Amino acid sequence: MAMKVRLLLFMTISLVWFNSHARSVTRLKIKASGLTIESAARNSQEECKAFKPSPGQVKNYFNKAYPVEAYMVTTERYSPCYAVGTLAFSDGHFGTWTLYSSGTAILSFNRGDVVNLYFQKNRWRDPYACTYGLGDVGKC
Repeated sequence: MAMKVRLLLFMTISLVWFNSHARSVTRLKIKASGLTIESAARNSQEECKAFKPSPGQVKNYFNKAYPVEAYMVTTERYSPCYAVGTLAFSDGHFGTWTLYSSGTAILSFNRGDVVNLYFQKNRWRDPYACTYGLGDVGKC
């Protein structure tokens, strides 16, 4: 009897573990990249043209990014360089996004909810790398 209980417990844990994975991006479209916030300085416009994340990099970002306070997007990791596009997740949710070179993003779901996201370890070129943070020494 104890063997049956152990086997049943093992199978239950295995099923839950294998089926409880995070959702993933199934469709992604980059509508534009290398963009600059209009109020940014003229030299920022030239610098931001270098922010051209690939579809694979953006997909990786949205598969790994986690929610953060708006403060991260607007202050702590502010960047005038951004890209925009659309995506859909494996669970059926979809929306539009604005991704900043700093590793922050704003994801707007189709039903109106908005989420601020962050993921630092990206491989795209960030024209403002190592300038983030509020202290005298920038964070990379």
